[in-house]
Amino acid sequence: AVESPSDAVWCGLSVQERLVGSSWPEELLCLESCSWQQEGPWCGLRVRVGIHCGEVEVQLNNLTGRYDYFGSTVNKAARMEGACVGGAVAVTSEVLEAVAPLDLICVIPMGEVELKGVSDLVSPFLLLPESLCGRKPFMEQQLLLKCEDRRLATMNFTGAESHSSHTSELMSSHMQQRPSATVGRVVIALKSYIDGVEATMNNGLLKVLTCTERSHGSVLSLQGNRVGVCWNGLKSCATHVENSLAFVKMLGRADPCFHIGLSTGAILHGTVGARAQKFMSVLGACVAVGDTLCDDAVSDGVLCYYAARNEPAEMDELSITSKGTVLAPDDCLMQLRRVELITASQTVLGFEEA
Repeated sequence: AVESPSDAVWCGLSVQERLVGSSWPEELLCLESCSWQQEGPWCGLRVRVGIHCGEVEVQLNNLTGRYDYFGSTVNKAARMEGACVGGAVAVTSEVLEAVAPLDLICVIPMGEVELKGVSDLVSPFLLLPESLCGRKPFMEQQLLLKCEDRRLATMNFTGAESHSSHTSELMSSHMQQRPSATVGRVVIALKSYIDGVEATMNNGLLKVLTCTERSHGSVLSLQGNRVGVCWNGLKSCATHVENSLAFVKMLGRADPCFHIGLSTGAILHGTVGARAQKFMSVLGACVAVGDTLCDDAVSDGVLCYYAARNEPAEMDELSITSKGTVLAPDDCLMQLRRVELITASQTVLGFEEA
């Protein structure tokens, strides 16, 4: 708690500036979400800050000797933090009106947002200090994705907006739809390694987890030597095709040997059933396609089979050539594409919808 809304805002903006200028360990900076990026700029942890102003209840904590704050103002500030985008400061309209001057602040409207525990819709704003205004395009993109998620959350499996019992059941399961995502399976090859199966598994899992994080993806499941992965599912990722190809390239250069099956398409993601379920679920035809392609990659001894909705952009160290067409399980005619990892002897094969 601070004395005025202006003090709170300038504190939050100063935090964002100092995070960029701080010294971070190399282990953190090697992660894509924490690496140095000139456009922004970005460096280190991305922290969310939420601010609201109003009356609160104050009580002295006899154990700590410090004050505790209660009330709707505290709750709303916490919800603002949850609605914020990492690397910015989210404020309510009441806070924005009380802050002056605004000439050194970049203001980004968030539109109407529903906050848990708040009866009415609110129209908050994201704030950036002048030195970090280069983050504005990223912030606007993330707000669009959040808006799309909220809209799709009210749609059923056919895509038609509905308030039917089926949609209510879907919402109660916390499932959300993505129009396009990349989902797949990775198999860690366990044979012919003198270090033994356990050492190979540990090394392989570490490589998969690291490469997934660096490519801004998510690990969905682990079963034996098979790992489920996803891009633009649990984490928003507009460039999920390019990011998943970067993942393939990183694993192609790693040891032990990996076999990968990837596919793009519409998915539903979230928890099925219990709210407290630890692992997220991803549903969609592309999930089955990715599993099948992974099995084919193992059988053929290649690095990866890829079924992409659109032709992937060119990427360093990868060469993409057309190899004919194939009919997918959902009766969609897809064009077979071959993607070679130029810096290694392994080969990547892919599919693209025609």
